[in-house]
Amino acid sequence: MHNTGRAAMGLDPAAHTLIRQLALNGIELETRYEVTARNRRGRVLWVAQAKNRVVTAGLNKVLDAAFKTGLASPAWYVGLCGASITDGAISSGTASLASASNPFVAADATRNIIVRGAGASGADLLTTIATYVSAGNVTLGVNAGTTVSNAPVIWEARAADTMSSHTPWAENSNYTNATRPAWTPGTIAAGSVDNSGSQASFSINTNNTLIGGLFLADNNAVNGTTGTLYGMAPFTSVGFRQLNNGDTLSVTATLTAAST
Repeated sequence: MHNTGRAAMGLDPAAHTLIRQLALNGIELETRYEVTARNRRGRVLWVAQAKNRVVTAGLNKVLDAAFKTGLASPAWYVGLCGASITDGAISSGTASLASASNPFVAADATRNIIVRGAGASGADLLTTIATYVSAGNVTLGVNAGTTVSNAPVIWEARAADTMSSHTPWAENSNYTNATRPAWTPGTIAAGSVDNSGSQASFSINTNNTLIGGLFLADNNAVNGTTGTLYGMAPFTSVGFRQLNNGDTLSVTATLTAAST
């Protein structure tokens, strides 16, 4: 998701100058993820991309780093997102998604959403939340192609999301890593920086693990609820991805800045 006025994370002093220059004319910053999954034999299972939804806490962090207190060798980490709820219910030919968990708020309208198995022929339904109806019901942007109940659902982060509160998604910790893997940036050039030289890697340890997206935070504790959440990105082009014990994930996050 493009974020006008939303910023890249993990900035060093070279990036501060770039931000100041771009801010004179307006600035648009974006985080793109590319994720590659492999089985235990190294064969590629799937590749997925996602774009970041930056939350207010992440924006405040960048403003503080670039314009107020600065950051000394900032550290950021990649996390995996799983389903927020597992009781999604929708009927084929309708757009009304219900959940007995009552997870929805008015701010969820316009957010991208994935409903497991509710698309055509049982594929995942990838759409947006068109209208907030109640805490237990929203209207989606398209009709379901398959009737489902007890379906896993994930949707984009809210602006107010933090590491301690993020209802649209849950952290998935089904991997052997002792901590969330680090995002290690390379050289900043032409308004872009990525970690392609040192990808974040996850070793999955549980069969039938569903991954719905990724997030960035400055705390490496698995399932940790402190520190700053920068943002999260659901797989809105491919839906949930399933992994099994022994599979691995390699994640490249590319941060770009452009004058608008």
